[in-house]
Amino acid sequence: MSRENDRRIEELLTGAAEAGSCYVVPADDPDSIRRALSRRVAAGQVVSPARGLFADAQTWNCLKTGEKALCLARGLQELHPDWVFCGPTAAVAYGVDVSNDLLDRVHLAVTPDARGSNLRLLRRHAVLAADPASRDIEVVSGLRVTAPGQTVSDCLRWADFAHGLGVVDSAIRIGVVGREELERHLEALPPHSRMRGHALRTLAWADPRSENGGESIARARMLLLGYVCPELQVEVPRVVEKGRPYRADFCWVRADGLVILGELDGDGKYVEEELMGGRDIDEVLSDENIRGSRFTLYDVSLMRFRFGATGKPSTFAAILDEYGVPKRGSELALPDGASMVPDWDSLRRNKVGDG
Repeated sequence: MSRENDRRIEELLTGAAEAGSCYVVPADDPDSIRRALSRRVAAGQVVSPARGLFADAQTWNCLKTGEKALCLARGLQELHPDWVFCGPTAAVAYGVDVSNDLLDRVHLAVTPDARGSNLRLLRRHAVLAADPASRDIEVVSGLRVTAPGQTVSDCLRWADFAHGLGVVDSAIRIGVVGREELERHLEALPPHSRMRGHALRTLAWADPRSENGGESIARARMLLLGYVCPELQVEVPRVVEKGRPYRADFCWVRADGLVILGELDGDGKYVEEELMGGRDIDEVLSDENIRGSRFTLYDVSLMRFRFGATGKPSTFAAILDEYGVPKRGSELALPDGASMVPDWDSLRRNKVGDG
């Protein structure tokens, strides 16, 4: 293969990557580029996530799952300009947090009379109106997608409680759609619509204070195990230094006065640049340790856990029980509507014994 061909293919793959897409071999290609790309795929230098789509292997492997989903969808959109994406694929286009577990396929919206089978890569959903004039379609992030209300409603219907809560918390938090609009959209569906009731029950627990999908899924799994829903992102006043308060991911105040702070530890805060804020790994770990130690200036119980533990019900329940997180309806649970925001002044006085 000539150096000129090498340079040309590198330019094509780089250009597609900079546009956030896979490279699409043009229909008028005389097969020279396709054959060259196929040889690179066989050599492991290029990946082909779908027929006719290609990406540099090193670049592709550095992408997050959501970024791969968008690159793949944009490539498919170029191949099929009339396609409309829905559900988790559309949600990613809107910037919503979507669990990797929901992105194993590309979700395509079709009309009820459309033909075509679901493939390993592609899942079709009959959610488009038969009349083109009645279809509510938007162009977002270079993709034709279903409207926000339908997109999130479909995610709520198709996903389990934990993953659906992760989507809806994020969608409401970033302003893609409001709770009232989602309620209207779901309640307008026929009563026998698949998973309509499930979606409404998930929506009832939505809370945009959740900062990311991991926290939402963790909260959902607490609820599924029967524990009291925690207060979210509770501000903890700084005692030693001046400045903005720290925040705890989760907080419970029990009927006996015990305050439990919960902190979800994930690899992301230690490896992703946007979460590290320009700090190196040693600085991030030091800041996290200092933050945790400052919480102990108050008379509280500090529970730290990793996201992986939340997917193991017996393990997660054992952690929550060990720290005394109350179950709904237990004698340690506060009455419904009672405040679970701690009285920090009182807790501080008790800690230092100056009260």
